[in-house]
Amino acid sequence: MGALVTTSNPTDFAGRLQTYFNPKLLKSLQDELHLAEYGLKGKYPSNGTSIRFFRPRTASRASVVTVSEGTTPTNLTEVAVGYIDVALTQRGALAKITDIVQAVDLLNTVQTYVATMGADAALDLDTIIRNALVTGLNDSDATYGTAYFERFSGVTNTGDSSDDFTTHLALTRANGKITRASHIGCVTQLKAAKVPMINGRYVAVTPAEVIHDMRQDTTWVAGAVQDVGTLWKRAQMMLDGCVIVEATNPWVEDDTYKSYDAVDSTSPKNGLVFSSLYLGKDAFGVPELSNNKAGSSPYGPKMILLTAPDKADPLNLVVTVGWKAYYGAAPLIVTSDGSTVATGEVPRYIQLRSKSTFV
Repeated sequence: MGALVTTSNPTDFAGRLQTYFNPKLLKSLQDELHLAEYGLKGKYPSNGTSIRFFRPRTASRASVVTVSEGTTPTNLTEVAVGYIDVALTQRGALAKITDIVQAVDLLNTVQTYVATMGADAALDLDTIIRNALVTGLNDSDATYGTAYFERFSGVTNTGDSSDDFTTHLALTRANGKITRASHIGCVTQLKAAKVPMINGRYVAVTPAEVIHDMRQDTTWVAGAVQDVGTLWKRAQMMLDGCVIVEATNPWVEDDTYKSYDAVDSTSPKNGLVFSSLYLGKDAFGVPELSNNKAGSSPYGPKMILLTAPDKADPLNLVVTVGWKAYYGAAPLIVTSDGSTVATGEVPRYIQLRSKSTFV
């Protein structure tokens, strides 16, 4: 016989209490992923393994001459057309859910897998774009003449990015944080390089940790337009001809130039270097895939759901959930012959590195 139950001795209450499970799932952590929105999307009809993008040369006065009356100019104009190939690879993921799990699970297991795996796909494809942009810039800017497309807050560019990274890394977080001057430097560089804008603005895809410092700087708060409308998703402010768009999948470095180091929320590192990507029009190329055999778009990856029995699973013991995309990304820095950067060609984007005072 059990112990006497009284208001002062409820020793066996625990065995008689029922846990109520709320079948409504809480919202999971979600990334803000916006890079794919600002790339040039090329049609892909599922033939071949890459997409080739073409661009004519920039304007030049080299073939313009003074014309004498009655004399035909002998200096003919040539319009060279460069190109860049974006290689594609297959990406995907697969899961299996047994019939018993579906029968006994309080939650809609299949629906949960579909939603979460879709978020996995978006994060993966956004990371492909981010990494392609970072690796697409050179340590030395000699390839692009006197242009500086890797920039560092608190550092005067020397044209050698690895050296400038070392200098920036030695700065304190306060001295290495983003400034209005470094922001204007990025915008000015794009303008000086004649990089066209996106809907009348440049777009800076910026980590939340960097925006943290922007919002505390009086020069930003006083000068920025806070209400930027709905044209740019997750836009936080507009300043100096550039829209600041917040994203949560940034390129992060710790102590090694061009070596990714993820932010560890359990043990934050004071020296982390965050990259903001300042984008002009057609900065990079990605495939525009329809829901065909090659895959789908990063905006809504095509989920493949198999629920019927077949020879491999005659008793219909499992449901398979998966997605696949044929995807790739590359900065559209065109070449004249497939290897040599075309004359006058420059990147259509800038990578600005800065530290953050956020802890």
